[in-house]
Amino acid sequence: MFFSKPEPQSAVTPHNIAFLGTDALGLYWADILKNLGHRVFFLCPPRYADEYNATDFIYKDTARLKNPRNNFCFGHELPFAPDLLLITVSPERRKSNLTLLSPSALADTLIVSFCFPDQDAVLPEIVHKPVINAFFEGWINRSKNHISIYGHSPRVTFSLPDTSNEAAFLREIFEPAGITTVFSEQENNNLWNFAGPFLAHGLLTVCFGRSIFELAKNEEGRRQIDVLLEEISRLAEADNVCLPAAGLLARLYEIPSAYVSPLQKSVQTHNPLFFERLNSFLLSKNARNDKKYPHIHRFMREVYNKY
Repeated sequence: MFFSKPEPQSAVTPHNIAFLGTDALGLYWADILKNLGHRVFFLCPPRYADEYNATDFIYKDTARLKNPRNNFCFGHELPFAPDLLLITVSPERRKSNLTLLSPSALADTLIVSFCFPDQDAVLPEIVHKPVINAFFEGWINRSKNHISIYGHSPRVTFSLPDTSNEAAFLREIFEPAGITTVFSEQENNNLWNFAGPFLAHGLLTVCFGRSIFELAKNEEGRRQIDVLLEEISRLAEADNVCLPAAGLLARLYEIPSAYVSPLQKSVQTHNPLFFERLNSFLLSKNARNDKKYPHIHRFMREVYNKY
């Protein structure tokens, strides 16, 4: 596996960092953190390691295109006791990857999960310790031979007290890479601030087969956007989170037109696992109640019919 040639960076204390899952986000973090001098390792089943090692990836963003240089290590057992484990595994590979986690090997490891939606207690039960939920507020895609980062100044929100030792450690890891870190104990707020635009973008682009910008060019398209955002706003309010529809619309327009959501990918590949997890999340919030949230219910039904 190859990524970008390391660029000169300020001195940082090197740490052992492991990744569970070989998704685009994990590869993106690994590229950045290895360039800073950290030791990185991907924990994954052998077949996934072979798949990724057979491809030369180019990492690119809207500002630059880097030549492939970084070489990553993969394996189904950890070669070291990690200081940090970042979980970015996709729904379709979740089950096979979670079986690789060993509580004894992670006893002194800080564990952060970027999985969404992940509302169950499976991870803490497997590792026998708390897991920090985190939300990547950026837009990233993986195609056949490159990782694309859209937009600028990626930001991560961690569900942690700002003054905690864990927050200080995560700042030490991410901030030298130019990643904005935000810490908040308001788990529901963190979830909805991420999930609101994420959910709206996925449902609209899948159901209408057009980008948000194209959809907003005519009156009917704008109406469809508005009714969905109003329901998502009411759904968040029922969960004690203030998420105004106007703010959601502004966030929606920030999403680059080239971005392809996981829901779009799942329909394209006819793999319903992400849809099922999204549906489970909405059911837990009573969003599939067709009397209270008819438009969310309608959009989800239309997505289901596309599989």
